[in-house]
Amino acid sequence: MDQYYRDNFEEILDIFCRAAGGGAFSVRLDDELTLLSANESYYKIFGCTKDGLFQQTQNKFARSIYPDDAERVLALCREARESGALRLECELRIITAAGNIKRVKAAGAIDRTHTTPVARGVLIDLFAQSSASGEENLSYKSIVEENIMGSFRLNLSQNLCGDGQCIFPYVLKLRCAKTVDEFFGMVYEEIPDAEQRARHAALFNRENLLASFDAGITHLHLEHKYRVDENRCQWLATHITITKNPATDDIEALIYTFDIHRTKTLQLIMEHTVESDYDYIAVVNTADESHMEIMNDKSPAVAPPVHLKKYSEVIAGLVALENAPEDRERIERQKSLQNVVEQLRESDCYTITYAARQKDGSVGHKRLRFSYLDRDEGLIVFSATDITREIAEEQQKNEMLRDALTAAKQANSAKTDFLSRMSHEIRTPMNAIMGMAAIAAQSIGDEEQVSDCISKIGISSRFLLSLINDILDMSRIESGKVLLKNEKVPFAELIGSINSICYSQAKAKDIDYECVVDNHIEASYMGDAMKLQQVLINILSNSIKFTDSKGRVSMEIKQLKRTGTHAELRFSINDTGCGISEEFIPQLFEPFSQEHAAGFKTMYSGTGLGLAICKNLVEMMDGKIEVRSIVDVGTEFTVTLKLGVTEETTAGYFKKMSHNFERLNTLVVDDDVAVCQYTVITLSEMGMKAEWIDSGKKAVERVREKWDEGAHYDLILVDWKMPEMDGIETARAIRAIVGPEVTIIIMTAYDWASIEHEARLAGVNMLISKPLFKSSLASAFSKALDEKHVEEIMEEPVDFDFSGHRILVVEDHPLNIEVARKLLERKGFAVDQAENGLRAIEMITLAPEKYYDAVLMDIRMPVMDGLQATRGIRNLHKKSAKTVPIIAMTANAFDDDVEKSRNAGMNAHLTKPIEPAHLYRTLYHYISGEEDTAK
Repeated sequence: MDQYYRDNFEEILDIFCRAAGGGAFSVRLDDELTLLSANESYYKIFGCTKDGLFQQTQNKFARSIYPDDAERVLALCREARESGALRLECELRIITAAGNIKRVKAAGAIDRTHTTPVARGVLIDLFAQSSASGEENLSYKSIVEENIMGSFRLNLSQNLCGDGQCIFPYVLKLRCAKTVDEFFGMVYEEIPDAEQRARHAALFNRENLLASFDAGITHLHLEHKYRVDENRCQWLATHITITKNPATDDIEALIYTFDIHRTKTLQLIMEHTVESDYDYIAVVNTADESHMEIMNDKSPAVAPPVHLKKYSEVIAGLVALENAPEDRERIERQKSLQNVVEQLRESDCYTITYAARQKDGSVGHKRLRFSYLDRDEGLIVFSATDITREIAEEQQKNEMLRDALTAAKQANSAKTDFLSRMSHEIRTPMNAIMGMAAIAAQSIGDEEQVSDCISKIGISSRFLLSLINDILDMSRIESGKVLLKNEKVPFAELIGSINSICYSQAKAKDIDYECVVDNHIEASYMGDAMKLQQVLINILSNSIKFTDSKGRVSMEIKQLKRTGTHAELRFSINDTGCGISEEFIPQLFEPFSQEHAAGFKTMYSGTGLGLAICKNLVEMMDGKIEVRSIVDVGTEFTVTLKLGVTEETTAGYFKKMSHNFERLNTLVVDDDVAVCQYTVITLSEMGMKAEWIDSGKKAVERVREKWDEGAHYDLILVDWKMPEMDGIETARAIRAIVGPEVTIIIMTAYDWASIEHEARLAGVNMLISKPLFKSSLASAFSKALDEKHVEEIMEEPVDFDFSGHRILVVEDHPLNIEVARKLLERKGFAVDQAENGLRAIEMITLAPEKYYDAVLMDIRMPVMDGLQATRGIRNLHKKSAKTVPIIAMTANAFDDDVEKSRNAGMNAHLTKPIEPAHLYRTLYHYISGEEDTAK
């Protein structure tokens, strides 16, 4: 129904209700039948005002229902709500404001345009009941005075028909009946509708009336059509009240019939109009083609001319107004009364939909609906509805469905492509792992072959792990579960760790790698170091991957600006690789996009998720990532983001140093002039007197000249990789001239482990990584001046010995237990094992104090998990249970998993698969008694 009808629904319904002697109302079909609106007649039935009824029921119709009827009515409403029914009708008893009981009938149509359907209809007061007895007590005298069609008394016990009266001939003949059975037989003959006749016969017969009285039912009611003369039928309401005659103890029935024809007709019209959701409603009589307009809504659709009374004239005038000339003949034929009657012979409803001109001249759509109001009388309800909006909405829905279908097809295609690619990517390393394992098993005794197989199994395993990590990262990003940390980031350490990885990758491909850092970079920032490292390593690894041998990859880091709380940094990564086509750049950061997946397929091509992950992480850090590229020339990635500023600036860092560098005389030796100039500027800002030379040979000559003059450099920084004379040769020659007086430091962009021993023999005091930060230079100089050795900045010893120590491994997987046992026993540990957390608590409880030096704890286990077990151990009264190092050894790898481990009382969190070196270092860290910190 359109907006006008909705807005005026109550007024329209009120007109119908006054004719029917009832009240109009609408209720939501929820569990309490919430009253939405009602007219004045409705509240009169309850004997109170709107406010009075609200105080009594809070507008919950269910609270007004007599308790014995409540469950039946609510069940009927639930069934109508869930079954999709369009009508609802029932009789029930209600409690008035005064506490009396009334028998009423509720009937109406169900509007399903709401989330919870709404019933709109009429509440009719059938007759009053006594509040004391709750039984009907209408006297014969009051019935006679009511101008009813007829009334009779029946003695059910004696099967006798008593006195009666009526006003229609076809009812008058009922006075001739002698018995109750004969009386009802004559009534059945005059009911034209077979279904109504059967219903009447089942309810109104002597046996059923007696049985009803025995069951406590004293009133029965039925609406039906009845033949009142030879040519006319009429709607009647028949009521029967059953009582016991106190004088004779006979069971008697008082039957009385009301004329409800007009009320029922109006009710049917209302139901038809409500159900049809109309703009225009009329009734057509097939006998004389008369046309009676019932409602003409103010809709945008063209309505029939009001002065026309014949249906054929109405249709002709309407077609001329709203239809295009080429459509008029067809539509007029469809609307003709002859065609309508013919269509309704086979169906209860006939509908026509067509394009129609609106009042404003635009083209809309209209739906006509024809159905019999009374088939016996030949009355047809003719309703029209403007469906322009519905058609537009349907078209929009269809477009949305088409778009959704296209998106679903694309998603399905992407899913299929992803599964296919993941199947290939996972099976490739798995095939290598299984194949190499089989070859190793067949080559026992051939150490070289077994070693080669184990090495390749390690490579494949690490790739498989990175593959899984990429998939998990992308999944967590898309589900919004990635949380950024805001912690202090020692910038020199961060860039140093990135460079150590990228230098080795570049060296393996014979690629020149360089990292240049702006001298304005601070010693530390605030942010998420792990996520930033992940972004930069991913981009740098891609650059190295797609750059040929003898090519070049570089990263330049610059601080663009600094405010009181934030600094904006730019990371520019350039390579001389294959480049990216201009057409593919817009797709570059989409998941699984790989322009060169086939042409540049090395041992493994990767998931195509790396750059998508980078873009999401950068945007989460309030930054942006851009790319420029030329095919066969190279590519530049630019990452710009904001990091928080710490209170400790580089200048503040120098103030805390124990040494004053202002008197130090320094020489920088490097064949890269840009590095020399940058280093000299950095040293000068630290207060040193610095100069540079671009070769080792020149440096030796300069040192000799200065030595001959009776002077020397306090510090000499020498690059390792230089032509003609490398850094170690240069250091050896300088040491031969100056002896132990001068501190010589080797600068290198590569892993110095392979040259450390040779450098020591050449007289080098210390090695330091490129790029050079002020903080790292200051730290290195302080250590050198304090005569500390390079061992002090190295990591823990490589060869660990845990002999004399006992460890408890809490793990339920047999293979993981075997791996852990072999790794730990190889380093001297005595190993005990518990299959779940509860068993671990028992073993620690029963063991002597300080029996275990550490506990390796899995998280997911049956009976009791690792987190519960850790809390249980920490709560034991045993002193050592509160201090024994408990280290998580689990596949739970997310940040919140680490936080859960820490909160449970664990000291560290190791992620499976376990790296043996990391495991040994962690155990050494805690067993040696260093500070507990969850990693």
